[in-house]
Amino acid sequence: MVESEHTGGGVREVAVGQDSGFLTAPLASLVVLGLLVAVVVLSGVRRVETSERLVVRRFGRTIGVRGPGLRFLLPFADTGVRVPKGVHPYDIWLKATTRDGVSVRVKALAMMGADDPVMYASATDSPSSAAQAIAEVALRDVIADRDLADLPSLMANRDDADLVRRVNEAIRPWGVAADLVSITDAMVPVRAGLPLCRCGAPATGPRRAAPR
Repeated sequence: MVESEHTGGGVREVAVGQDSGFLTAPLASLVVLGLLVAVVVLSGVRRVETSERLVVRRFGRTIGVRGPGLRFLLPFADTGVRVPKGVHPYDIWLKATTRDGVSVRVKALAMMGADDPVMYASATDSPSSAAQAIAEVALRDVIADRDLADLPSLMANRDDADLVRRVNEAIRPWGVAADLVSITDAMVPVRAGLPLCRCGAPATGPRRAAPR
């Protein structure tokens, strides 16, 4: 802003308010810059729940696994992959053939969860779905190594170490592990062309004597 000042020799123009304008522009720039920095910093904050783990990658390379709490990721450089923690039940239905050539339909229960967060996060497919499909293949192989007469005892043994081991060997590449794998139900054909009948576990209660 320019104002005129009358002097004895004439009129002189004087600039007014230039200093205040000169100070306002840098101050506004600093405020905007501070807000941008705050937004960038806050964008790197992640809250990790107790039921998960955060696999951190920097430029695509895994640099660590973070536990529960507030975690900071380097903006524009770090990415985080959340991995669920804990074991979850999965019902698996499959058709298999026993060693003596009998086709059976089997239902199994698998308690599985993420065991290796880094491998779990690196899986290209859904680790849980892939592990469930692989567990089905492993169960089919287990049944193929047994005769039909062995199924009731296999169902009665809810903690078959060999069954768990074989399933874990198959699903480990996906970073998943099974704590429990058990066959809970099986149906077998009575004769060719007839409906399936249920093959249950052997009874554990006392047997009654046959009437005379």
